[in-house]
Amino acid sequence: MENLTDYSLVAQTGSILEHVIYIFFSLAGAFFAYWRKSLRPSAALGAFLLAVALYLAGGPLFFMLLMVFFLSSTFLSHFKAGLKDPIAARIHAKSGPRDIVQVVANGGAALIMAVPFAISQNPAYLVAVAASFAACNADTWASEIGILSRRAPVSLITLKPVNPGLSGGVSPLGLLASLGGSAVVALTYGLFQLMAGNSDELLWMQMGIITLGGLLGSILDSLMGAAIQAKYISRETGELTEKPNQNNKPNQLHSGLSFVNNDFVNFASSLLAAVLVFIFIDFQ
Repeated sequence: MENLTDYSLVAQTGSILEHVIYIFFSLAGAFFAYWRKSLRPSAALGAFLLAVALYLAGGPLFFMLLMVFFLSSTFLSHFKAGLKDPIAARIHAKSGPRDIVQVVANGGAALIMAVPFAISQNPAYLVAVAASFAACNADTWASEIGILSRRAPVSLITLKPVNPGLSGGVSPLGLLASLGGSAVVALTYGLFQLMAGNSDELLWMQMGIITLGGLLGSILDSLMGAAIQAKYISRETGELTEKPNQNNKPNQLHSGLSFVNNDFVNFASSLLAAVLVFIFIDFQ
């Protein structure tokens, strides 16, 4: 197979003016998310620092990948919120504006891949960073759109129906949304490479790997969500929930590991997808 790391390095930072511009955009994006009540104050600060760190490690490419994930996930979180919010409030451990732990869970894997790129300049990390964002975007799209499915989701472990919104459940609509979310990140990567003058067969292979890597990350997220993420029996309704406590009283653990929550699963699945993509590319 043709070497998948033959591209010239295009993810580089530029002049001081460019630094100022991207830092300003990072600050503006974080403030916008806080103003839209998508992020809490600490999360907005964390998102700003994450954006700056990714830009300094890999230049405009990493920044653009982050923005595509951030903007699309923010838009979808508000899409038909009136239908989704009651479900999320009943099942999810966290609802409302995202906190800093959620920011790290969704962007931490990309930063872990970005740092060794800045040190080694190995282009395989470029695709790995894109794959990590593709996995996060795929999972977010699947969650935000799949919850609206008219067909009940099923557990990837038991293949039995589960309540909409419960981690580990998948539906045809959710899987299609997952593929779309991953493909959008791959398309962003491809357009950036096209603007950098890279337009051969190698680019299409990289975009395909990013798309499949993101979809794989979303599936891994659902598998871990079904197999090891903590589920509890609600004190109030008797139904399964991801809330360890309600009204300052602990819920009974039903399945999974108590320390494995949705943030843990999001981070682990995106990191695993990125690592697998890196290994595949680097050994070609």
